[in-house]
Amino acid sequence: MTVNVENAVPRVRAEAVRKDIPCNFCGSDNPRPFRPEYGRGLVQCQQCGLIYVSPRPADEELYALYGETYFKSGDSRTVGYTDYLSDERNIRRTFAERLKRVERYIAAPGRLLDVGCSMGFFMAEAEKHGWEVQGSDVSAFAVEHTRTRFGFDARHGSFLELDYPAGAYDLISMWDVIEHVPDPMEHLHKAAALLRPGGVLVLSTPNVESLPARLARGNWVGYKLSEEHVYYFSKRMLAKMLDRAGFDVLNARHIGKYVTVSLFLDRFGMYFPPVARLLQFFERRFGLSEWSLSINPFDIVCITARKR
Repeated sequence: MTVNVENAVPRVRAEAVRKDIPCNFCGSDNPRPFRPEYGRGLVQCQQCGLIYVSPRPADEELYALYGETYFKSGDSRTVGYTDYLSDERNIRRTFAERLKRVERYIAAPGRLLDVGCSMGFFMAEAEKHGWEVQGSDVSAFAVEHTRTRFGFDARHGSFLELDYPAGAYDLISMWDVIEHVPDPMEHLHKAAALLRPGGVLVLSTPNVESLPARLARGNWVGYKLSEEHVYYFSKRMLAKMLDRAGFDVLNARHIGKYVTVSLFLDRFGMYFPPVARLLQFFERRFGLSEWSLSINPFDIVCITARKR
């Protein structure tokens, strides 16, 4: 049955039990509030500096968020995507460019595992480059779409609970994944176990220490519903975590993506409403809504790392 998602906004159940969480990096259980004025339920470890949501719901409650309405959300500023499937052209164009950069660090093609594969768009671009692709996602809706549309080996469930052969992969990707998962350190450890020696991990995530995050404060687009993004990373923290998991960082940079003019102006309006409203007038007047732009706001960090 198709769900009417026009105005739906995915939410964790109001009655979900929330528990205090220790630091995922150092294990300390004595955090301090982080920017409580933002109203995001964030804390910061006083020992290592990791920023995360605590208390938070159990893992199964977090994963329940990623149903059909997550990919067509009525309030994507807060949670999910405006319309992920309708934006396929821009998403695939973004992934094609990202893959070309990653391939500078690895003898391509080889065997690829895309963790958090969503609708399979990155795997589709990688297959065009000759990669043998597999994927996983906690969203049953996304996995079913990936299997039906592309016929890929996409598996539903938590990456940590799925069985993959050790040392079998040349490249593992985690695009906008690590901020969502309950145990990011274990995700990195498992990625290391599945990669062959010298294999490459590429991941992207919002950079909580970026200039846009500092300037926009509580209005930063990277701050999402507290059950969606449960960790917030800096480049320094990610480097520490990757080192502990057995990786050497090859490259760390801020990346952008292709978006429609309408989505760009919607997000721009979070920071400069009067200017955005003026630009939106011209967008509508000249029919520019679906035009594509390559935008890099310098607040999403992409790290490429090699297994030692």
